[in-house]
Amino acid sequence: MGRGKIEIKMIENESNRKVTFSKRRGGLFKKARELSVLCEAEVALIVFSSTGNHQEFASSSMKNILERYKASTGIGLLDYQDQMLSDMAQIKRENEILHAELRYMMGEDLDSSDIKDMMSLEDHLDKVSGLVRKRKDKLMDNRLELQKKKTGLEWQIHNQLNENIACYHRARMEEQDKHDLYSNYGFYQLERPSTPLHALPPDPELRLQPNQPNLKDSGY
Repeated sequence: MGRGKIEIKMIENESNRKVTFSKRRGGLFKKARELSVLCEAEVALIVFSSTGNHQEFASSSMKNILERYKASTGIGLLDYQDQMLSDMAQIKRENEILHAELRYMMGEDLDSSDIKDMMSLEDHLDKVSGLVRKRKDKLMDNRLELQKKKTGLEWQIHNQLNENIACYHRARMEEQDKHDLYSNYGFYQLERPSTPLHALPPDPELRLQPNQPNLKDSGY
């Protein structure tokens, strides 16, 4: 029993459609490559997906193949100029629309606007005003935070500087005390006793002795 003929129609499921597109595109490019190799043919293939992305295959140079195609079909400079003029006209129309919208947003050319347009413009301005206010508040918060950090850093530097100055003055005072000791007692630095103070023998007790009589003066 032979296989029935498969009906060719668009695949409704988007995921399945993407998978099928990827597989069929790969097979199409493979066949184009085989044709160029087997038959020594110049092959150019351009495929656009439903999302607007495009993939291409060229057996040599896509530009050279397209130029050759234009020359063989009579598509030349005239068509190119027509396309350029069409593109310029389209760009001009888009610019006019943008300028009209800009004037509308700036409050110009409102005489021809109806109540619906005015309400739409008011809603838009409210949204823009909210965004501007939110951005301004964020910038102000960032500025205050930066100022706090700057003030804290300045205080840290100030305290460190005062500490360095205090250490310097203490060192100068200690140096001056050592210099005074050297000047008064003839030595620069007192040596620490080798024996702890609590291990030294007590000082001898001093007792007052009665005056001894001068025997010579007494006639003895």
